[in-house]
Amino acid sequence: MPRTSPPKRQQEDAAAAPAPAASLGEQAYIAIKRMILTQELRAGDQINVAQLSEQLSLGRSPIHLAIHRLDREGLVDILPRKGILVKAETIDSFLELIAARLLVEPHLTGLAVDNATPALLERLRAVVAAGWECNQRQDRLGSMEIDRQFHQLLYAAAGNDILAEFAGSLLDRSMRLWFRPPAGKADKPNVAELEDLYNMVERGDKKAAVRRMEQHIGSVRGKFLSRE
Repeated sequence: MPRTSPPKRQQEDAAAAPAPAASLGEQAYIAIKRMILTQELRAGDQINVAQLSEQLSLGRSPIHLAIHRLDREGLVDILPRKGILVKAETIDSFLELIAARLLVEPHLTGLAVDNATPALLERLRAVVAAGWECNQRQDRLGSMEIDRQFHQLLYAAAGNDILAEFAGSLLDRSMRLWFRPPAGKADKPNVAELEDLYNMVERGDKKAAVRRMEQHIGSVRGKFLSRE
């Protein structure tokens, strides 16, 4: 028998249904990662599961799950019988990180242009608008979250879950740059670069969008090196 679509009311109810609450492991992962990215936990800090469990009011099992996930992402080192070390990003490791992003993200951007839908464009446009508001308030944490949302929307639209997950972990590692002291006033705010990308995706200009993403990642490299 041919498949039939669910009734419109049923589709609307499903769309309006609240997202399921994050698991305890996911909650721990998000909380600890945010502490690292915002430098509440600094590179070189030694922490332990008991300390994090008490601080976050979560059991040890979800903390263990989160720590092993962060270890796989390269944000912490698990030291047997010593605890957990928040990893520093050296110049060499950061340059390797940027090189990996340059291999993956322009490709995902091109795929996202191929797969762009009105819904994607609407969401990207809303993220850019929110980014300008954060820029006006000089809200660095909010601007960081805007950057992540924009990139992750492109990753998801590309339609390659494996590459999208890998790109997301690379992006999160490079987010630390947002919380380093600025070397001076940037020539162009980050959200302006995102707006350029949005305009190219909206026009369906794949070649220009790929090139702009390469330049965007290159600007991250320049900002990092200017602080050394």
